[in-house]
Amino acid sequence: MDEIKKIIDELGNTSLENSIHIAGVAVVADSGNVVFQTSNWDLTSLTNAVLSLIKGDPSFIMNDVDFTIVEKTSEGIIATNNSGMGHVLFVPFQGGVLLSYAMPQADPPKALSFLKTFAMRLNGKV
Repeated sequence: MDEIKKIIDELGNTSLENSIHIAGVAVVADSGNVVFQTSNWDLTSLTNAVLSLIKGDPSFIMNDVDFTIVEKTSEGIIATNNSGMGHVLFVPFQGGVLLSYAMPQADPPKALSFLKTFAMRLNGKV
């Protein structure tokens, strides 16, 4: 757990330094358990929605905000709120998924690529 927290702390610092506009991060195991989440984001009651989205659902509701998948690539999933309330990014890794809320001014493909480098470091740690 300490190693995961260290990786996420570094992700947050690097995101700020590079203006990636990441506002919340969570690590969810393949089983659906929230392994880690930043203090500004509580996903404990939303893990089933997260897992169903990864399995193919086209949209989901998070904190009363609708998000729709706009891009699904081998690197991950980008879901966007049509009202301009931001983006949710999903980056799979061996054992789980790195989940992030990106602010409306974020560049989702750039943020997804950024998150991928940290997701690779999470491989096998969950």
